[in-house]
Amino acid sequence: MATWFGSWDYVLKHDDEGQPQAVFVRLRGENGSLLWLTCQRFASESDQRPIPFTTVAVAQKQFLGRSDPNGRSTVYWFDNNGPEVGQWIYRERHGQMPDPAQVRDFVEKLAGAKSLTIELSNYRYETQQHEFRLDPKDTSSVADRFRKDCADILRESDR
Repeated sequence: MATWFGSWDYVLKHDDEGQPQAVFVRLRGENGSLLWLTCQRFASESDQRPIPFTTVAVAQKQFLGRSDPNGRSTVYWFDNNGPEVGQWIYRERHGQMPDPAQVRDFVEKLAGAKSLTIELSNYRYETQQHEFRLDPKDTSSVADRFRKDCADILRESDR
């Protein structure tokens, strides 16, 4: 089911039993960059228990290279507040924040923000800033819906 919240794209996917399985949220930024919020439960084999995960990711045009499994320190900030640092995993042209606690905190801060800047670093550790302009009302609605749908998805994984 696809929905739009202003400039945000929002897709909620259901499994064969009609239960929420994944939510994908996307916002276009400057210079072709994309901000993604993802929450899903996934099983690579039908007889395996689904594994839940949540991420924040930025996809962009320039090659970033691969990080080691521990990731690279990535700086980001909301509005004109001080910078925050998280460990992001890098693959080719995107970086992602894989830690569920960091993702929850990120979504919480995103909900009230007017802007977001993320500095991704390439394999030579040269930084590239990616900016996203946010409508606080739309972003708050997206964050609320994402938290609700993600809670439902993670609850289904526990069954």
